[in-house]
Amino acid sequence: MKKMRKCSGLLAALLTLSLAMSGCSTDGNSGTIAAESETEAEIATVAVEDESTEAAEDESTESDTDSASSGMPDYSAGLDDDGILTDIDAASLVTLPDYKNAVLSKSDVEVTDDDVQAEIDEILESYAETTEVTDRAVVDGDTVNIDYVGSIDGEEFDGGSTEGAGTDVTIGETSYIDDFLEQLIGHTPGETFDVEVTFPDPYENNTDLSGKDAVFETTINYITETTLPELTDEFVAENLAETYSCSTAEELTALFREDLEANAQYSAVWEYLMENCAISEVPDSLVEELIQVNVDYYALYISTYYSIELEDYLSYYGQTEDDLREDLRESAEQTAERYLIAQSVAEAEELVIDDDALTEYFGDTDYTDYVDYYGAGYVKMQVRLSRIASLIYETATLE
Repeated sequence: MKKMRKCSGLLAALLTLSLAMSGCSTDGNSGTIAAESETEAEIATVAVEDESTEAAEDESTESDTDSASSGMPDYSAGLDDDGILTDIDAASLVTLPDYKNAVLSKSDVEVTDDDVQAEIDEILESYAETTEVTDRAVVDGDTVNIDYVGSIDGEEFDGGSTEGAGTDVTIGETSYIDDFLEQLIGHTPGETFDVEVTFPDPYENNTDLSGKDAVFETTINYITETTLPELTDEFVAENLAETYSCSTAEELTALFREDLEANAQYSAVWEYLMENCAISEVPDSLVEELIQVNVDYYALYISTYYSIELEDYLSYYGQTEDDLREDLRESAEQTAERYLIAQSVAEAEELVIDDDALTEYFGDTDYTDYVDYYGAGYVKMQVRLSRIASLIYETATLE
């Protein structure tokens, strides 16, 4: 069976803390008519994850000890410098399955051409050209810049206007009340017309509007069309060669496919282990340490990007730190279980993650910055998780 590839994409995924922030989000749409979205918490979480590495680079650290005393999260909490759980006998808590004969779902590790193209398109979007179109009608899926003024019974209401600033919406993606955006279809930039909607009941953004009929005088300013550049050898050499160490489109496509395959294989193996290992107890002390890491990270992130204290940020959404800790508990418990399983498998396989193992894993990449920021324990645990996934995948059966 094909050996899993060590790749920068997998590394980035492993070294990014996953945070759950249910209930703590803001509405990014303009005006009162933006509907409340069930995925807002997920969007907020993704934003945090995407910027966590940037925040890490902006914050300087002297050492792991200094990190703890300066308010930095102790990412290596519960782990010693070898990435081993401290004061926990994992083998006595975990009953391992016959992982050398693991059976994995073939569909879980398959990577399609569409999967690869989606990853490439995400990169190409950074180089996309946008055009303001005014000579055709709006169709479903368009991104449109609009202005509107809302009124109820002929009277304008607070928050119901873009005040001439314009706002971008994407039909079928942006969440507005009722069928507001669908009513834009068929109209042409430059047109001003009425959009009639009914506010939901209840309407939590403004309870005074609950269930009321409203008219929005709406003007379509322009349609935004985005054109992605073509992935050619010349484009890769000029824009992506340094970042991805590729000089042709074929090489870049192969790299992205290998990265996606590695990620899929890693996920499939760990899903198998989490489902088939029996854990008699998850030490509460470890769970609490992992929760604290996340809380400290949030405090740092909120302070860095919003210049306010975590307590004040949470209170704005009617939450306390205790609420946040409970929101993070399930994720922390899953991480603790993964750590216990990883240590148990590593002991059974006599798998040691030392400096030589780090050098082999990272290749030409200088990993010292990772160690300085996250701590040797955390980095070695992530490499151990990857090595275990590779080991098990090599002998697994795909069905």
